[in-house]
Amino acid sequence: MSKRIADLDYSIQDRAHKAFDSMNASERLKELGCDSVAISETLRSLPVQMAYYSCSRMPVPDVKRMYAAAGLYDIGEEEAKTVKTKTLYSKHLEGKAIDFVPVKNGKYWWTAPQSVWEVMGEIGEACGFKWGGRWKDFADSPHFEV
Repeated sequence: MSKRIADLDYSIQDRAHKAFDSMNASERLKELGCDSVAISETLRSLPVQMAYYSCSRMPVPDVKRMYAAAGLYDIGEEEAKTVKTKTLYSKHLEGKAIDFVPVKNGKYWWTAPQSVWEVMGEIGEACGFKWGGRWKDFADSPHFEV
């Protein structure tokens, strides 16, 4: 799993830089309490995708084994029961997706209000990405893809 724009497909690296820089320069995000925006994931391996997919679909001990096999962190029981993805296929696997997350007080702000995610979504869309926050069946607010 990578957090580097350089690991994305070359064809989307410029728009990823533009979106990242624009989000971090956004006065609207700062007014909403966002200190900055970080990249939580770019290119993803199939074992990582499989581990994410196992969440909520397998018993917790098996999800923990999937995470360990993929080289991920020791997932907690509640997180292991929470849906992370609905597919074994992801644009992350081909380097055509990036996840941005707001940061507050030096930490990922996963519980940011919807207004923060909406502003990030608008910025990403203006840079040519499709925003996962608009998906009807499974909104994925950090996710941007081509």
